Amino acid sequence: MTGVDIVCIGAAEWHGIWARAQQLMVRLANRGHRVLYVDPPITYLAPLKNRDLLNTRWQSAGRLEAVDPGRIWRLEPPVFLPFHGMRRMINRINQRRLAGTLRRTLQQLGWDQPVLWTYLPGSCDLLSAGIDWRYLVYDCVDDHAAFTGLIDPAVMVAMENDLARRCDAVFASAAALQEKMRLVRPDVTLVANAADVEHFSQAATARPDDKDPADLPAGFRHTIGFVGGIGDWIDTDKLAEAARAHGDWALALIGPVETDVSALQALPNVFFLGRKPYSVLPDYVRRFDVCLSPFRLNELTMSVNPVKVYEYLAAGKPVVSTALPEVLPFSPVVTVCQPTDSFTGCIEAALAEDSPEKRAERMDLARRHSWDARLTAMLEKIGE
Repeated sequence: MTGVDIVCIGAAEWHGIWARAQQLMVRLANRGHRVLYVDPPITYLAPLKNRDLLNTRWQSAGRLEAVDPGRIWRLEPPVFLPFHGMRRMINRINQRRLAGTLRRTLQQLGWDQPVLWTYLPGSCDLLSAGIDWRYLVYDCVDDHAAFTGLIDPAVMVAMENDLARRCDAVFASAAALQEKMRLVRPDVTLVANAADVEHFSQAATARPDDKDPADLPAGFRHTIGFVGGIGDWIDTDKLAEAARAHGDWALALIGPVETDVSALQALPNVFFLGRKPYSVLPDYVRRFDVCLSPFRLNELTMSVNPVKVYEYLAAGKPVVSTALPEVLPFSPVVTVCQPTDSFTGCIEAALAEDSPEKRAERMDLARRHSWDARLTAMLEKIGE
């Protein structure tokens, strides 16, 4: 797959929280591929929940942005009809509309026969929408049928299975996802998540000016940090437990809030710092004494392979995580909090056990889990 153009159907906005899709696409661009990244769609119902979308994504539907001129472009898809996760016919209509936008964009870019690399099960109906795809890749990173909202799990499973059967290569980011996909694709390849090691290892060294970000809380004995989306998959009760137990700790939470956090907002030592540019995240992580991965344990999270854990380790930081199956193998360097354990106690233990030797061990492990190595493994599979 040398020098071919790639259309990536992303599950997260390019300018949102950076995760697997963006990391892989940047590295594909570094290897000589031109990339068109399609942001996930909003529906006509979205402004009912967030009216700001009327002035942002609603008006920019179909817009093409050169985020890295000559290498990477971002496309705003058309606004979708709602309930496409519940009715296959609606998904077919939406995908035909997306195909029309893609055909115009590909013509504008002068691309012919691109690779389709998708993260969304609904792309199953894009495969037969009149675009000549060179190669089809499905990278499964979530149990889509386990999400809450306007989703019929049976419809989602049927679309995902249809997509997997028709793709040339199928990858999974977690063992549970691999086992699920094996039912329809016995050749599914497990490729776990990773870290941008070079980027996050900056957090292990002092800045020349050694200045903290202005909005980091000051005056506390320890800063306990989290980076990522704060949704219903995050165990906010455990965060509140730790904040109440230690008024001398500041809990600094970085990322968009997508769930009720009123109980946390009422606590004087919990700070919501909002979304931060990816480029400055090491400046914040540098000042965290312990980094958290506080996922709830449920059907959805059993298949989560948290990117943040790899990033924290690349920074050399002590990590406390709930007992996700994908985190358990890292227990020698990650403090894994079992359901019967005190989350506060686990943070206390991580603080007490930290040392220069432990930091070096974490960073050494992270270096063995880089995005470059992951992409090489995927391309080798595609090249078979």
